[in-house]
Amino acid sequence: MAIIKNITLDSGVMVSYHRVVSVNNVTNHASIIEVASYPNKAKRLEEKNALANREEMNVFIDTHYIEIPYDEDLNVNSAYEYLKTTETYSNGTDDLD
Repeated sequence: MAIIKNITLDSGVMVSYHRVVSVNNVTNHASIIEVASYPNKAKRLEEKNALANREEMNVFIDTHYIEIPYDEDLNVNSAYEYLKTTETYSNGTDDLD
């Protein structure tokens, strides 16, 4: 599962494939969503295959954390739904693979 949307980073690098890497709840304090962004889906697949085969890879990944108010029910699926309500990821296309 991922969101596909072209986003230009401050560095000028364009990324278009965004996936939730982790969801962390700090009880009664905050929820944190970790998002990894890749230049495209092919680079994500290259990473996935390299990890599965324990091979080296050359994949650019921009990772960042989004802190939101505490939500004890936050999970990967609801994190994607939340991301799609933000300006950064709104109007992105779902990739359900």
